[in-house]
Amino acid sequence: MTRIQMASYGLVQNKRQMFRKCKLFCIFYGMKPAVHKEDLRIRRTKESICTAFKQMVCEMPYEKITVKALADRAMINRNTFYLHYESTDDVLREIQAGYMVRYIELVKEYNYLDNQREIVRSFFEFMESQDEFFKKITCDSRLDYVREPMQRKVLAHTHSKTTRLHTKQVCIQNIVRAFNNTTLALYRQWVQDGRKIPLKQMIDLAATLMEGGIKAFANKE
Repeated sequence: MTRIQMASYGLVQNKRQMFRKCKLFCIFYGMKPAVHKEDLRIRRTKESICTAFKQMVCEMPYEKITVKALADRAMINRNTFYLHYESTDDVLREIQAGYMVRYIELVKEYNYLDNQREIVRSFFEFMESQDEFFKKITCDSRLDYVREPMQRKVLAHTHSKTTRLHTKQVCIQNIVRAFNNTTLALYRQWVQDGRKIPLKQMIDLAATLMEGGIKAFANKE
């Protein structure tokens, strides 16, 4: 490859990475990305990468997935992979961003205090309607570092509608944020126990616990 070809390759790669980062930024902060007519070959390549990635996550520990192995499964070379993603974490973030957008659409009219039961129901039903890939990455605590930014975005959306939960004390804010993880913890425990409690009963139990806790806190404030 000549220097000119290498320079051209680098420019194309940087442009694609900038567009991908911009798209993820827009999704994460609830903005609409600019319309961009993506080449059919690019879409197919990314679909192939994501499909292969999901299969591998369901087959092996996440930390065992390498870019080389993923590229081989997707039947592309590593240079092609790096045109679209920087790492396997990058692929996971993009896929999770898509799930996040769909979930926020379900709970966009709810606020954290007055609609806690509806939020819990929506969460459990959404989780159970997803594929095994999503359930696995959600229940794997080793992937929390990737999941947590998405969860904070969802919680920020529901909290923004609940003025009675706002407090200036940072330590209390931290405790409330920690409590926010309870629904996920309940779901994980339910799955770990083999879903022995029927879904409808589990939703009612989780909603009662969450609703009672958050309302008691709000009333005390």
